[in-house]
Amino acid sequence: MKPQQQSATMSGERAKTLNELEAQFTAISARAQTLVGSGGKELCMKPPSPGSWSVTECLQHLNISADSYFPIWQQVIANAAPRKSEMNAPYQADFWGRLLSWILEPPARIRKKTVLHLEPTERGEIEVVLDEFVERQERIIGTLRRCRGRAIDQVKIASPVDSRIRYSIWSSFLVNAAHERRHLWQAEQALQKLRNGK
Repeated sequence: MKPQQQSATMSGERAKTLNELEAQFTAISARAQTLVGSGGKELCMKPPSPGSWSVTECLQHLNISADSYFPIWQQVIANAAPRKSEMNAPYQADFWGRLLSWILEPPARIRKKTVLHLEPTERGEIEVVLDEFVERQERIIGTLRRCRGRAIDQVKIASPVDSRIRYSIWSSFLVNAAHERRHLWQAEQALQKLRNGK
């Protein structure tokens, strides 16, 4: 891994290439597995305070969020035009991609209530939820690989969270990576509070 790629992976810096973005989702998957492994079943299933999400619920939310993007990506990526730039040349984030990824990177800069259809609805077993999370990261990476050679920064999609927001396919991946890091950070904070008895 090149130094600049490693920096983007570890710091949450906005990715500029498909390789960097793929490395970020790989790192996110590993981070979630480390988190659950260190917390154990009992702590991961327990919310740190009334009304707060447990580690399990944070991961469930991310699974639901990812599922809202897969049908969109499947439909639009296949229709994206061939890219005129070099295969792994930097992509450009648009306005919404830059703004939302900045807002979502932890620690949270702006807190907003999660829309109802993306809230975790049931408390599943942490082992199952983690397996589902890792599987979704693999699907995201597979989707990224289908983007190679395509002008995904030139094709707009409507956000499944708020249809008034339209950003490029490329920006949608940036937003997803930042969103996942935000809720993994939230899960880590929840685990720390439980360990400290707060």
